[in-house]
Amino acid sequence: MDKTPPLDMSVVDRINIDRSSRVSLAAQIARQLTWLIATGVVQPGWVLPAMGHLAEHVGVNVHTVRAAYRQLVEDGLVSMQRGSRTLVLGYDREKASSRREDRESSFTIGVMVPSFTDYYAEFLEAVSNGSEIEGWLPVFCRTRHYDPSVVSRDIDQLLSRNVDGIIVIHFDRPDRETAGIFRSASALRPVVFVDSNSADCGSRIVVDEAMAGYRAVSHLIGHGHRRIGIVDPAAGWGTSKFVRGSSRALSNAGVPPSNQAVVAASDWSLEAGAKAAVQLLHRESPPTAIFCAGDVLALGAIAAVKELGARVPGDVAVMGYGEIPFAALAAPSLSTTRLPAHDLGYEAVRTLRQAIDTGEAQPAVTVETSLILRESCNCPEGAGID
Repeated sequence: MDKTPPLDMSVVDRINIDRSSRVSLAAQIARQLTWLIATGVVQPGWVLPAMGHLAEHVGVNVHTVRAAYRQLVEDGLVSMQRGSRTLVLGYDREKASSRREDRESSFTIGVMVPSFTDYYAEFLEAVSNGSEIEGWLPVFCRTRHYDPSVVSRDIDQLLSRNVDGIIVIHFDRPDRETAGIFRSASALRPVVFVDSNSADCGSRIVVDEAMAGYRAVSHLIGHGHRRIGIVDPAAGWGTSKFVRGSSRALSNAGVPPSNQAVVAASDWSLEAGAKAAVQLLHRESPPTAIFCAGDVLALGAIAAVKELGARVPGDVAVMGYGEIPFAALAAPSLSTTRLPAHDLGYEAVRTLRQAIDTGEAQPAVTVETSLILRESCNCPEGAGID
């Protein structure tokens, strides 16, 4: 008796047909089945539904499904067997990466962010403006800090819309499942990773966070601080380049490594920044300066310092990262590192265009940051850019 498992029809419910798309219905079905196979939702050894059953299920002609299955056969993903069975063979990432399909542009791209916050507003605006110049419609996806189930769902939806490429910002979560999803996606579409320390595929726009941490902490050392606190969610994942840069600054200044205290904030919120600052300030030898990996974290830290009855910068200096719009309006005004969000956005669009046109991942591009010196580190208001 044949024990080959059939494909659960509930999986097929994930196939979305867009009848207004310029892409043929057969190509839409083939590409979505390719994605389901690439991500392991459809396993090798499974049998795809009979053509007539799938055609009825998604509301197309049986000849459309036959054309889709033939494309999967040509791509080496399935084999047609006796009795009209279509057996799933599996997904070969190397072959998929080397194969470039001739297809019509959908004039849409996917843009994936950890969350919709002020931190990403300037970047998203730049991507939107750059996309308009290219004639693209960007589809923005909130990944809930790259939760693998959300990423899988979003990629599934983006590919069902036949996006021409994908931009990913701030993927720092070292999660094997999420990284695997992105590797599969990058074999199907060009992917550009922006400021993403956990990316291991596609094209990359790099921010030198180690240098940013080095310059910020060196500046604090220049103010006489010798006990430095670092607040960075990525520290909990072992991917914090800020910590690496801070350690180098302390070493160069002859400050013992034990004088650096690191707290991995739970997320990038005000509350997380405040909680991390309280942890630091309750240490036996609390820091006299705190560097935060995000401006929102830094504003939370300032609030916590004040709540504990201390002064910023008189008792504790605070510096942030990102230069969000209201950093200059804080009391005291926040010293920070300017992340050139507009440059990152436009560079991401430019790199994605090149990756689409050439069919190849592009060389990494590094974007520089700059210090913005204000009151929270005990610099006079208007001290300017370092």
